[in-house]
Amino acid sequence: GLLGGGENVTEEENIEDIPTTLFDETIEAPQDLSNLVNIFHEHYNPNVNKLFLWHIPRTGTTTIKRIASYCMGLTIASEAGKTEMARAGGGDGSSIQELRIVEGLDGVKFAAVDLSYPDGIAIAKSLNVGLSDRVDLVSSPYLWDTAGIFDGYHKGYMVAMFRHPIERATSLYFSMRKNPQYEKQVGSLSSIEQYAKSSLVENNWMTRFLSNTLSGELTPQHEAIAKEVLRTKCLIGLLRDKTETMRRLEVLFNLKAKEKRSKRREECQEKLLYWDWPGKNRHEPVVSGEAWDILHKHNTFDLRLYEYAEKLFKAQGKLFQDTPSAW
Repeated sequence: GLLGGGENVTEEENIEDIPTTLFDETIEAPQDLSNLVNIFHEHYNPNVNKLFLWHIPRTGTTTIKRIASYCMGLTIASEAGKTEMARAGGGDGSSIQELRIVEGLDGVKFAAVDLSYPDGIAIAKSLNVGLSDRVDLVSSPYLWDTAGIFDGYHKGYMVAMFRHPIERATSLYFSMRKNPQYEKQVGSLSSIEQYAKSSLVENNWMTRFLSNTLSGELTPQHEAIAKEVLRTKCLIGLLRDKTETMRRLEVLFNLKAKEKRSKRREECQEKLLYWDWPGKNRHEPVVSGEAWDILHKHNTFDLRLYEYAEKLFKAQGKLFQDTPSAW
């Protein structure tokens, strides 16, 4: 299970036990990610392992962060400290000497760092964010950079929310349309088709960030690395199965949580999960046609990776067999 204890699973095909191969060669998870827990072979120890929520955009991760911080009382290091960091470090934050934990007006505690870009993560590393017991959960899209803030003793326990790549791309377009910040870039793109043909459209975002290949051509090697990272290092959450995903994440959050179970906490979670999914934007799904075809071409690696993540999600249920339901 999650915290140790015997397993007596005798199924023939345990997808989580089958190493990724490419041209008959076994692919290893990259050495740069060795400070992330191998979730089937190492156990989650809330006293030393920080939760690392890898942030794939438009997957519900913002809601998960809100539940962890606002409902469960976990102290978070993410992009939340952007303004604090600028205030303290004269703009780029490079002169900050010590890790500060700030409490927001809503009671959320967060580190005065910004992990939304590599230089911000480097500053967080210099402040020992990955080793500090004052931080419970770390979140960033930059997987490789963030893995570098942990060490061999204080390993990160990686969790990520996944969503079908074409749904994600569609959601990204409509959220950018609504955001004044992107007016210049997407203002002229009046349809999802135009967006799909534009230079703004993402290309295999997950495969790129998992294999640390943010530009240039992707190959089957990159895809194999991405799969192996998910298989060995990532606890999968699925946006399309929020209830079971939350049941599992709650187990992890509960082990970390400072708060005792409270009425506020339960109401807070239910409200966020079922009524008030914060980044929700209402739009028609793209299920076929030109936009679908173009987005499909841009995401061939990610589409296969998403299917693999769905299978892993099913297999990872074993880790939570003996844990009570959160509700």
